[in-house]
Amino acid sequence: MLQSSNPKNIANLLTQLANHLPPNLKQLGLSKALAAAKQIQHEFSRAKALSALADKLLPEVLPDALPAAKQIQDERHRADALSSLAEKLSQIQKTELFDHWRNTLQVLSLRTRPNLLSDIRALTPVIFALGDKKAVKDTGSN
Repeated sequence: MLQSSNPKNIANLLTQLANHLPPNLKQLGLSKALAAAKQIQHEFSRAKALSALADKLLPEVLPDALPAAKQIQDERHRADALSSLAEKLSQIQKTELFDHWRNTLQVLSLRTRPNLLSDIRALTPVIFALGDKKAVKDTGSN
């Protein structure tokens, strides 16, 4: 596990690394940066690193970031990380996305109602990708 007296430094370093990799090393470097981000113990820093990496990763790598985001206990930090991942996750193939959605929903359902609602709000792009406007509307109306 990555531990530091200042975990924010690790998140900042990973973010800067992701922005400065040459194109031929970008995905390999980003995969390693994601592996490092998942190990950050400090929740705010992990959320920051995951959010910074989300828009740079290939959609098929993003599901690897979900467990690290789902484990963040702080509602706001978790929602930030999930929201950053959701937009890119909505671009993966529906059958694979549904499997990840089912697993994510199972974990999120164990949270308090306000936390669950916040997480579902953050994951609206995924809900839309799976079921269009009707699914988003139906999720919000229950």
